[in-house]
Amino acid sequence: AYNSKQTRHRSRTVDQQSHGTALLRRHLERLQSSPSETLLLDGGTGEEIFLRGVPDDRKIWSATAIVHEQYHSVVEDVHNSFIDAGSQAITTNSYGITPGVGFTDGKEVTRLVGIAGEIARRAVTVRSAAESKSESNPVALVLGSLGPQVESYRPDLIMKHDDGVRAYLSVIAGLHPYVDVFLAETMSCREEAQQAIDALSNFYNSLPVKGDALKQPMLASFTLGSDGKIRSGESVVDAIPMLIEYAHDKRVE
Repeated sequence: AYNSKQTRHRSRTVDQQSHGTALLRRHLERLQSSPSETLLLDGGTGEEIFLRGVPDDRKIWSATAIVHEQYHSVVEDVHNSFIDAGSQAITTNSYGITPGVGFTDGKEVTRLVGIAGEIARRAVTVRSAAESKSESNPVALVLGSLGPQVESYRPDLIMKHDDGVRAYLSVIAGLHPYVDVFLAETMSCREEAQQAIDALSNFYNSLPVKGDALKQPMLASFTLGSDGKIRSGESVVDAIPMLIEYAHDKRVE
């Protein structure tokens, strides 16, 4: 039974990824066609779930809504609210499931972020069906959150490279069956983003079935200081092409 479930997830993942990658490319082509085009992402999921009654636990923050099953429906409702508001992409509520707040067991991290991924995927699948959208044109992309593993906005606190790669691998393993695109978000330095890229590259290499159809692309976002530079002091203008080249060398799109 376990193996058959894995097979179902794998075949479903291939379909999702091919459709999700195609949808992302259509969005990117549209954005490149005119400066007036936009891609509307979702908002602050963590703060929104607190407004809807999830306890505001400032230690594990939004992870509270994943750890405690009674709040899973709240997370799904928040995803639906963002779709209602016009979001063309929703982000898994996995940002706070990190070693930095005490989630140090890699298998438990994989399990918990998998729940976050499943909730986000269900929100998009159910809404797409209700709106008679085809699998190749869902109402929104599902972005798999790969946030800072220690603390946001603190490049001085990031993990050593190999430790960070291992931490991101646990997250990627849980999200992989459910997301269209991985999102390395709120990166405070180029090294932090490179850890996420290396983890995704290593994950692809570890899959028993190889091929580009199993690969999701990655988006990356940096957090900037008041001087317009990345929190580490690096120039974002310089960091972006260097990161793209790094990802290309690692065969991460």
